[in-house]
Amino acid sequence: MARKPVLEGGKKDEIIAAATQLFFTEGFEGTSVRKILGMVNGEIGMFYHYFSSKEELFDVVVDRFFRQYALDFEAMTDTVHSPEELVDAFLPSFTKAMDQFRLVEGSMHWTIRSALHERTLLSLVPVTEKLLKQFGYQGSYPLDIAAARTIASVSAAIHSESFQNMKKTEQKKLLLQLLNDCMS
Repeated sequence: MARKPVLEGGKKDEIIAAATQLFFTEGFEGTSVRKILGMVNGEIGMFYHYFSSKEELFDVVVDRFFRQYALDFEAMTDTVHSPEELVDAFLPSFTKAMDQFRLVEGSMHWTIRSALHERTLLSLVPVTEKLLKQFGYQGSYPLDIAAARTIASVSAAIHSESFQNMKKTEQKKLLLQLLNDCMS
Protein backbone atom coordinates (compact mmCIF):
# COMPACT_ATOMS: atom_id res chain seq x y z
CA MET A 1 0.00 0.00 0.00
CA ALA A 2 1.40 3.41 -1.01
CA ARG A 3 1.86 6.02 1.67
CA LYS A 4 -0.11 9.23 1.45
CA PRO A 5 2.13 12.25 0.97
CA VAL A 6 2.34 14.64 3.87
CA LEU A 7 1.61 18.06 2.44
CA GLU A 8 2.37 20.38 5.37
CA GLY A 9 3.68 20.33 8.92
CA GLY A 10 5.86 17.95 10.88
CA LYS A 11 9.21 16.84 9.53
CA LYS A 12 8.56 18.43 6.15
CA ASP A 13 8.45 21.88 7.73
CA GLU A 14 11.53 21.05 9.81
CA ILE A 15 13.40 20.10 6.62
CA ILE A 16 12.31 23.34 4.92
CA ALA A 17 13.38 25.42 7.94
CA ALA A 18 16.78 23.71 8.14
CA ALA A 19 17.27 24.01 4.38
CA THR A 20 16.39 27.70 4.50
CA GLN A 21 19.02 28.33 7.14
CA LEU A 22 21.69 26.34 5.29
CA PHE A 23 20.89 27.63 1.79
CA PHE A 24 20.90 31.22 3.02
CA THR A 25 24.22 30.95 4.85
CA GLU A 26 26.12 28.37 2.79
CA GLY A 27 24.55 28.70 -0.64
CA PHE A 28 23.04 26.01 -2.81
CA GLU A 29 26.32 24.26 -3.60
CA GLY A 30 27.51 24.39 0.02
CA THR A 31 24.35 22.72 1.29
CA SER A 32 23.95 18.97 1.04
CA VAL A 33 20.88 16.87 1.69
CA ARG A 34 22.87 15.11 4.42
CA LYS A 35 23.60 18.43 6.18
CA ILE A 36 19.91 19.29 6.09
CA LEU A 37 18.94 15.90 7.46
CA GLY A 38 21.61 16.15 10.14
CA MET A 39 19.91 19.27 11.47
CA VAL A 40 16.52 17.52 11.75
CA ASN A 41 17.77 14.07 12.78
CA GLY A 42 16.32 12.56 9.63
CA GLU A 43 17.18 9.74 7.28
CA ILE A 44 17.76 10.04 3.54
CA GLY A 45 14.57 8.12 2.74
CA MET A 46 12.55 10.66 4.69
CA PHE A 47 13.92 13.47 2.54
CA TYR A 48 12.88 11.73 -0.67
CA HIS A 49 9.47 11.03 0.79
CA TYR A 50 8.85 14.81 0.71
CA PHE A 51 11.11 16.05 -2.11
CA SER A 52 12.36 14.56 -5.34
CA SER A 53 15.63 16.51 -5.23
CA LYS A 54 17.62 19.23 -3.53
CA GLU A 55 16.63 21.50 -6.44
CA GLU A 56 12.93 20.99 -5.67
CA LEU A 57 13.54 21.83 -2.01
CA PHE A 58 15.51 24.94 -3.02
CA ASP A 59 12.55 26.07 -5.16
CA VAL A 60 10.23 25.62 -2.17
CA VAL A 61 12.56 27.66 0.05
CA VAL A 62 12.84 30.50 -2.48
CA ASP A 63 9.09 30.50 -3.16
CA ARG A 64 8.29 30.72 0.54
CA PHE A 65 10.78 33.52 1.07
CA PHE A 66 9.23 35.92 -1.41
CA ARG A 67 5.63 34.70 -1.53
CA GLN A 68 4.38 37.45 0.78
CA TYR A 69 6.27 40.12 -1.13
CA ALA A 70 4.65 39.02 -4.40
CA LEU A 71 1.20 38.88 -2.78
CA ASP A 72 1.64 42.36 -1.31
CA PHE A 73 2.75 43.75 -4.68
CA GLU A 74 -0.20 42.20 -6.48
CA ALA A 75 -2.64 43.53 -3.88
CA MET A 76 -1.08 46.97 -4.17
CA THR A 77 -1.44 46.96 -7.95
CA ASP A 78 -5.13 46.13 -7.67
CA THR A 79 -5.74 49.52 -6.04
CA VAL A 80 -3.90 51.80 -8.49
CA HIS A 81 -5.31 53.44 -11.61
CA SER A 82 -2.37 55.44 -12.94
CA PRO A 83 1.43 55.33 -13.04
CA GLU A 84 1.50 58.12 -10.42
CA GLU A 85 -0.65 56.12 -8.02
CA LEU A 86 1.55 53.07 -8.65
CA VAL A 87 4.73 54.95 -7.78
CA ASP A 88 3.10 56.51 -4.72
CA ALA A 89 2.09 53.06 -3.49
CA PHE A 90 5.33 51.37 -4.55
CA LEU A 91 7.90 53.58 -2.83
CA PRO A 92 6.79 52.91 0.79
CA SER A 93 6.29 49.22 -0.02
CA PHE A 94 9.76 49.00 -1.56
CA THR A 95 11.34 50.75 1.42
CA LYS A 96 9.65 48.33 3.83
CA ALA A 97 10.71 45.28 1.76
CA MET A 98 14.31 46.48 1.56
CA ASP A 99 14.40 47.09 5.32
CA GLN A 100 13.19 43.53 5.91
CA PHE A 101 15.65 42.13 3.37
CA ARG A 102 18.59 43.94 4.99
CA LEU A 103 17.87 42.09 8.24
CA VAL A 104 18.80 38.77 6.60
CA GLU A 105 21.05 39.92 3.77
CA GLY A 106 24.27 40.11 5.80
CA SER A 107 24.37 36.40 6.47
CA MET A 108 22.93 35.42 3.09
CA HIS A 109 25.12 33.63 0.56
CA TRP A 110 25.47 35.56 -2.72
CA THR A 111 23.93 32.71 -4.73
CA ILE A 112 20.76 32.98 -2.67
CA ARG A 113 20.56 36.77 -3.05
CA SER A 114 20.90 36.31 -6.79
CA ALA A 115 18.28 33.55 -6.96
CA LEU A 116 15.81 35.55 -4.86
CA HIS A 117 16.31 38.63 -7.00
CA GLU A 118 15.85 36.73 -10.25
CA ARG A 119 12.80 34.81 -9.04
CA THR A 120 11.20 37.98 -7.71
CA LEU A 121 11.65 39.77 -11.03
CA LEU A 122 10.22 36.86 -13.00
CA SER A 123 7.22 36.59 -10.70
CA LEU A 124 6.37 40.25 -11.32
CA VAL A 125 6.03 39.90 -15.11
CA PRO A 126 2.31 38.89 -15.13
CA VAL A 127 1.35 41.68 -12.71
CA THR A 128 3.35 44.20 -14.72
CA GLU A 129 1.70 43.04 -17.95
CA LYS A 130 -1.66 43.71 -16.31
CA LEU A 131 -0.55 47.17 -15.21
CA LEU A 132 0.83 48.11 -18.62
CA LYS A 133 -2.41 47.04 -20.25
CA GLN A 134 -4.41 48.97 -17.65
CA PHE A 135 -2.28 52.09 -18.22
CA GLY A 136 -2.86 51.93 -22.00
CA TYR A 137 0.40 50.41 -23.26
CA GLN A 138 0.86 51.32 -26.94
CA GLY A 139 4.44 50.24 -27.52
CA SER A 140 5.84 48.10 -30.29
CA TYR A 141 7.18 45.31 -28.06
CA PRO A 142 5.03 42.30 -27.22
CA LEU A 143 3.44 42.84 -23.80
CA ASP A 144 5.53 40.21 -21.98
CA ILE A 145 8.75 41.77 -23.28
CA ALA A 146 7.54 45.27 -22.38
CA ALA A 147 6.74 44.02 -18.86
CA ALA A 148 10.17 42.41 -18.46
CA ARG A 149 11.82 45.58 -19.81
CA THR A 150 9.86 47.69 -17.32
CA ILE A 151 10.83 45.45 -14.42
CA ALA A 152 14.50 45.42 -15.46
CA SER A 153 14.56 49.22 -15.77
CA VAL A 154 12.90 49.82 -12.42
CA SER A 155 15.04 47.16 -10.73
CA ALA A 156 18.26 48.67 -12.07
CA ALA A 157 17.19 52.08 -10.81
CA ILE A 158 15.97 51.13 -7.34
CA HIS A 159 19.03 49.03 -6.59
CA SER A 160 21.48 51.75 -7.61
CA GLU A 161 23.41 53.84 -5.13
CA SER A 162 22.29 57.07 -6.79
CA PHE A 163 18.62 56.11 -6.32
CA GLN A 164 19.23 55.37 -2.65
CA ASN A 165 20.75 58.83 -2.25
CA MET A 166 17.85 60.67 -3.91
CA LYS A 167 15.07 62.48 -2.09
CA LYS A 168 11.67 60.78 -2.32
CA THR A 169 10.45 63.41 -4.80
CA GLU A 170 13.43 62.69 -7.08
CA GLN A 171 12.86 58.95 -6.80
CA LYS A 172 9.22 59.41 -7.77
CA LYS A 173 10.14 61.57 -10.76
CA LEU A 174 12.71 59.03 -11.96
CA LEU A 175 10.34 56.06 -11.62
CA LEU A 176 7.59 57.91 -13.48
CA GLN A 177 10.02 58.71 -16.30
CA LEU A 178 11.08 55.05 -16.50
CA LEU A 179 7.44 53.93 -16.62
CA ASN A 180 6.63 56.49 -19.31
CA ASP A 181 9.64 55.37 -21.35
CA CYS A 182 8.51 51.75 -21.11
CA MET A 183 4.92 52.61 -22.07
CA SER A 184 5.95 53.77 -25.54
